[in-house]
Amino acid sequence: MTERLISADDHIDLGYLPRDLWTSRFPTDLKASAPRVVDRGGGDEHWICEGRSWGEWRGGNWFSRLKGKRVVTALDRGEVAHDGMLRPTTPELRIADMDLENVEFAVNFPPILQMKAADRRVARAVIAAYNDWAAEFARAAPDRLLSIAQLFPDSAEDSTAELLRVAKNGMRQVSFLVGTVNAKMYEPEWDGFWAAAADADVLVSYHIGGVGGFGAAAGAHSFYTYSEDDARGPRRTPEFHLGFEAAQVFYEPLVRLFTFGILRRHPALKLVLAESGSGWIPWLMQELDFRYRRHLERKPGGGGNVVLPSELFRNQIWVTYQEDEVGLRLEGFFGEDKFMWASDYPHPDSTWPNSQEIVARETRNLTKMQRRKILYGNAKKLYFAQ
Repeated sequence: MTERLISADDHIDLGYLPRDLWTSRFPTDLKASAPRVVDRGGGDEHWICEGRSWGEWRGGNWFSRLKGKRVVTALDRGEVAHDGMLRPTTPELRIADMDLENVEFAVNFPPILQMKAADRRVARAVIAAYNDWAAEFARAAPDRLLSIAQLFPDSAEDSTAELLRVAKNGMRQVSFLVGTVNAKMYEPEWDGFWAAAADADVLVSYHIGGVGGFGAAAGAHSFYTYSEDDARGPRRTPEFHLGFEAAQVFYEPLVRLFTFGILRRHPALKLVLAESGSGWIPWLMQELDFRYRRHLERKPGGGGNVVLPSELFRNQIWVTYQEDEVGLRLEGFFGEDKFMWASDYPHPDSTWPNSQEIVARETRNLTKMQRRKILYGNAKKLYFAQ
């Protein structure tokens, strides 16, 4: 049986952005500082901003240079033309790839590599130009595509202003790379941001990406920094990586939403944990409930009428996954209404172009109603019932 699907987490990557995105949109007085594609030799084209590389550009020569060497993206698995084509950001081609899998609607997250600039004016212009382009991309097919805006983890003021700006332009969700979420975002100076998101009914997302660990300081964390040799000679390096080690990198940012009272103080706030997986979350909610009950025991009167962390989760947080049979077996712990399937197109981790086979295998033990909610209905309700 072919399932009708909504992908709650697809991608717009740096590599597939139009090469004139920033040069054509930057303010006149900042044009010279606009990110641009630069050939670093032999067709190795990168996005360069303030003299530093953000990452590869995948138009032009990129695919032909790597052809036959390795599987780099999901596109290498599919029988589609992609040599030199910005297929994921060309609306008609993106939709053709969705149609191959019976994906009715795709939620497109910003790049998982940071679009950073040291100059604050340049940084604001970078994010505003990207968000404006992303909104236009989705407007090309509003019944099939939704784009999510990127924000600033280092500035509550800038994030609040950009959230309100994109909301006026019709964007309904904003995102932080979870590896850049930091402790300051739970302090009083960010309260205005959380309140603005709740008041404007704009979803806030934590998405995999950015540095490893919790916040900017984690960049030097030993789990994420490897050296081939030092004074002792060659050192052991991992044989493979678990992406960004999803459960580990999401753990602290998610916990602090509860322990710092962000969700409790803003009951209208809605969050999406994107590409977090789900199998680890039931245990965490169980542990948070246990610790919170113990905390209440120590308070005079036992704390009175309270809402447990697991209840806040059920009311305010959604989770996306690609392949997670363990999580699907535990969905009853906090409700099938909170799971949303995702393709993760066009990343190497994506289920594309084999999504139908994968979801059939992983949902075989679910009821028809559970399967419909997780693969389609939950995302439909979240994005179209606002």
